[in-house]
Amino acid sequence: MSRCRLPAVRCEHCGSTRLGDAVTYDGQPSPHAPRIASAAVRAKYSGPWPTCRHGIAALADCVDKPIPPACCPHLISDTTP
Repeated sequence: MSRCRLPAVRCEHCGSTRLGDAVTYDGQPSPHAPRIASAAVRAKYSGPWPTCRHGIAALADCVDKPIPPACCPHLISDTTP
């Protein structure tokens, strides 16, 4: 029986283990705990919580920084007047 080992790295911010490489194929840091940003997380963020070009809000990573949703690799800040 063969055993396959998945690469694991430690998060430089919180120390949690995440599977895979430290960066994604497009050069972005690989998130290990993306989740929907709660109202408290959004309130602590300076400015409006960013959205992508489709209008989908960013997810939050382990230290409550926004990360792009799966549909878009880049975020657009919601600065509509």
